[in-house]
Amino acid sequence: MKKLLFISLFSIYFFGCTPEKIDPPVYDSDYGKGLYILSENNINYYDFSNNELKENIFQTVNGNTISNLKSLNVHSDNMYIVSENTLYSVDINTFLKNWDLQAFSDAQECEYAKFNRMYVSDKAESEIKVVDINLREVIARIKTGDDASPSDIVLSWERAFVVNSGRDNSNDYDTTLCAINVKDGVVPINEFAGNIIVDKNPVSVLHNGSIIVLCKGIYDESNLSNNTFSSVHSIGAGSLSIQNSNTLNNVYNANNILVNNANTKYYITSSSGVYYLSTNSLNHTLVTDKKIPTVLEINRESFANTDTTSIIVDFLYMNDKNNSDYIYKYNVYLDQFVDSIQVNNPVIDLKIYK
Repeated sequence: MKKLLFISLFSIYFFGCTPEKIDPPVYDSDYGKGLYILSENNINYYDFSNNELKENIFQTVNGNTISNLKSLNVHSDNMYIVSENTLYSVDINTFLKNWDLQAFSDAQECEYAKFNRMYVSDKAESEIKVVDINLREVIARIKTGDDASPSDIVLSWERAFVVNSGRDNSNDYDTTLCAINVKDGVVPINEFAGNIIVDKNPVSVLHNGSIIVLCKGIYDESNLSNNTFSSVHSIGAGSLSIQNSNTLNNVYNANNILVNNANTKYYITSSSGVYYLSTNSLNHTLVTDKKIPTVLEINRESFANTDTTSIIVDFLYMNDKNNSDYIYKYNVYLDQFVDSIQVNNPVIDLKIYK
């Protein structure tokens, strides 16, 4: 009886103790505003406020690596990371992973399309996959053509526009911009609205009142005689008609079109350097041929123009295909490079979160 009582008391003591409370991990808001630098297998973060580079931040925060990365995008307080097979969502301030979705064959770009949907271009399957970011699943698929290669995506108020970029073979090019209706009044839809014929190999698109499409043309480094000039086109988002076009004479392999804060210039990369285009005339002017970038971003920052005063000017951030482990900072006001950031792998995308 005493033995039984001892076992009972021991059980009450041992199993009745309040279990030790284990606090969940606490993640500091170490990221947020700054420059995100994507390479094939990692993401780096550059803090503008203290000129600090943090490398491999996804692995640092989440404890695992990611690979075959393609592009970055930001919506609300989340960054979306596109890899070949997976879409990742991370908190932009902590970089802690929210979720991931493995549903793609060769994903390229993503764009938020209202009603908690993310449009993801899948080059291998010639379609846009519509992801419900609450359900975290593909809820619809939109074909962009037979054997097409959808890549860059931009959203206007009621439509998404997707460029069919063609293949790497110079004889297998595309010429189409695909329009998709994303809503009908207040009702979400995912309906093909039509194709607009532009020029050879459209590669980059932005919304600036009209839809601005940059076409790289044919570019074959092994046979220069096949190459054609790049071009730019302005398209009505409602009418789906071409409003203005311009052939960029002597500009080859153009890519990465973006607009400055004043809305006066589009900046593009090419095989011969960086150009700007007038937003009115679409005429082009060389900015610099000192670097041959494959990616480009623009940011407005304070610049000390005298010993006592500062002004806000545009800075271009770019890589260089001849020295791909660096990001170079170009002061548009001074018309010169002013700084560089060394990273650990060749750069494939840049994204500035403001």
